[in-house]
Order: sequence, then structure tokens, then C-alpha cells
Amino acid sequence: MRLGSGAVVAALLALAPAAAGAAGRLESVGGHLAVGYAKLFTAEAPGGSLSLAGGLDYPLSATLRAGVDIGYHLLGSRIVERGSLFASVDYSLFETEALVHWQPRSLGPVARLSAGPALLAANGTLSTAGGGAGFSDLAVDELAGGFALGATLMSRRPTPVRLGLDLGARVAFLSRRHETWTLAIARVAVHY
Repeated sequence: MRLGSGAVVAALLALAPAAAGAAGRLESVGGHLAVGYAKLFTAEAPGGSLSLAGGLDYPLSATLRAGVDIGYHLLGSRIVERGSLFASVDYSLFETEALVHWQPRSLGPVARLSAGPALLAANGTLSTAGGGAGFSDLAVDELAGGFALGATLMSRRPTPVRLGLDLGARVAFLSRRHETWTLAIARVAVHY
């Protein structure tokens, strides 16, 4: 019994420095929450609408961070008329990204530039009051590869929480429709 208790105490003492190091690494994790506007650029795209995002990042060096982001964009609706029939198409996009963030020292108010590959779920939900087959070419439901670019305007002063303006673009390459969805994004973000 004493040997078992001693082994437990020895294991706890051996793990204590590792746990302290892990806590120090967790303190380095940063993140952000953002809300704003997104506009889709395709043929006959709707006017755009709400954009939400969040992400976490970890320092690689003094000026580079690596992170992941997720976002959701409600891109608006459009009404399509064909003959005497009407249909509505509601557009949205869900995104996940692996990003590298560069924190330049001398680009004016630009405190962070971001880029990386993205996995994007493009959606165009079709609603009709009859004649749905005549509008089926408008429906979109595809998981596509693409990339993300962004710039953040905010203070470089180290504070626990910083308010910023995130400007960005997302590009999704839809294979089934042979179409490219390009989004322009402007969001207010809280970086912590």
C-alpha cells in the first residue's frame, strides 16, 4: 500500500512541471469573435447580409500566429421568375479555415494579415410555390475547397481585449456548378 501511494506521489511530482508548462502555453492562446456584413459576388447574387465568426490562434514566433476560424454568412435571398412561376433562393455559407496570422510592425493601422486554406459549405436553398423542377438548377448544396484572406485594423498596444475591424475575402471553388463564389467581408471584432 505504501509503495502504491509513493508511486502516485512521485508521478504527481513528475507531472507538476509539465502541467505548469501547459498552463503557460494556454495563456498564449488568443482568439476573436466578430459580427458584420458579407456580400457574395456571383451572377445575380443577392445584396448580402449577416456574417458571424470566431477563432483561436497560438503564437509561432514574435510576429506569426497559427489558428483556426469558423464562420457563418447569411448572404440574402433573390426572387427568380420563369414564365408565370416564381422561386426564392436563400444563400448562405459556412466556413472553416486554417490560418497563418502575420503581425506586421509598420503597416499603419493594419495590425494583422491572415491567409490560409478553407473548407466552405455553399448553400442556396430553393423555395417554390409549384414548378420546383423548373428551378432546380438554382439550388446549391456543395462542400468546396477554397482560401481565405484578411486584414485586421486595430491597436498594436498589448491589452487583454482589443476592438478591431476585420476586412476579408473568401473564395470557394464549386466543382459541380463550375462556379466560383467570392465573398467580401467587413466585421467588427473583439480580439482577446
